[in-house]
Amino acid sequence: MLFYILLKWIIRVALRVFFRRFQVHGLEKLKVVKGPLILAVNHPNTFMDPLIVATLMPQRVAFIANGSIFNRFTRPIFKYLHVIPVYRKKDTSDVPLSPAELNKQTFQRCYDYLEARGTILIFPEGTSEIERRLRELKTGTARIALGAEYENDFRLGLTILPIGLNYSDPIHFRSEVFVNVGQPITVSDFKEKYRPDDFETVEELTDLIQKRLSDTVIITEDDEEDTLVAQIETLYKNQLFEDLLLNRRLKKDEFFLIKQIITAVRHFEEQRPQLYKSLQTQLTNYFDNLKQLHLSDEVFAQTRRIYPYLWQTVLSLVIGFPVYVFGLIFNYIPYILPSKIARLITSDITYRAPLMMSLGVVVFPVVYAFQIGVIHSFFQDVWLTLGFAVLLPLSGYFVLWYWDVVVRLRHTWQALRLFRHKPSLMKSLINQRNGIFEELKEAKKKYLR
Repeated sequence: MLFYILLKWIIRVALRVFFRRFQVHGLEKLKVVKGPLILAVNHPNTFMDPLIVATLMPQRVAFIANGSIFNRFTRPIFKYLHVIPVYRKKDTSDVPLSPAELNKQTFQRCYDYLEARGTILIFPEGTSEIERRLRELKTGTARIALGAEYENDFRLGLTILPIGLNYSDPIHFRSEVFVNVGQPITVSDFKEKYRPDDFETVEELTDLIQKRLSDTVIITEDDEEDTLVAQIETLYKNQLFEDLLLNRRLKKDEFFLIKQIITAVRHFEEQRPQLYKSLQTQLTNYFDNLKQLHLSDEVFAQTRRIYPYLWQTVLSLVIGFPVYVFGLIFNYIPYILPSKIARLITSDITYRAPLMMSLGVVVFPVVYAFQIGVIHSFFQDVWLTLGFAVLLPLSGYFVLWYWDVVVRLRHTWQALRLFRHKPSLMKSLINQRNGIFEELKEAKKKYLR
């Protein structure tokens, strides 16, 4: 248990380092609700998803996982971590039993765990995909919940708590994640309806889980809608924050805003298809032009203060350059190694982010310890060594900030070059952007009416 607590604390710190913004809405529900408990979570980011949820829970969490990853080497580790295997028809096992027999054992283990007032994390979608979707839920979660309550005459007090994981960019370091805790479901409410041979109640509970989980995540219908929504976010989101008096620093406000954008997009697709197609074409053309010219929309959002921004940025980069060089020298190896190793281990991008973070938990302390040891043995000064140890992670953060500023400066410089050498092209882009902006404002008024 002590190792589990230590491991959870290390991963919690690693997650706060990996993600630039890590926010939770409804954290108080996680603190209050106790076992027996099933956490029903969407599954967009493979191994990262269980790490995030488990570190937020005050109690120990068991996991339902793909049975094919269990073998004689991994089984003792997974047993200690309370990982329970589940088998699909296509999954293989080193145990000479059919998937049906293995899953019967899985269900009983879940019943026993819940009867002991434990907490189980389940991904009802069954598979993991990097997309803003919620796939149709499998019935396993409802069957486990209803079966556990039935075995205890519906006096267990089992709760299902939906949790939505919303990533800004699931596969990249220093992206953002918003954990949205939904409304709990009391399984005993289904006591009068449920019978062991009654599949309708299982379907009804599954549908309720799907609905509650849908409320916690951003869902777009397909890639076309997802692209359009993302383009509107980039171009018009800041204006909507102001118009709707929302706080752009709060992910829950951003979540609400994106939900509203998706609802509005679907409204116009159904009710005003011509306006929808016009906006879609204009936005696609505009962002294609930006991509070809290596520009970002952010440049046009600050055209009135582009020169003050430019000189302030250059000055800050010049002043911060020595710290950047220091941070780059001592942080490059522990930063780049996890990425290189993750690429060697797997070509599947869905596994790289959790692999990079897990490797970083080991690589950073080892490399830092080596560097601190070298500095101390060379200078033999305790205070200098302590100062160096403190500067290592701080300078690493500074390098990330510095590089973000450099990228933004590059876009700004490219815009200034084009303003100078191709003013008509830039004027055309600005007019194109202003036209889309006005059309979005008009669409907003029509939608609100």
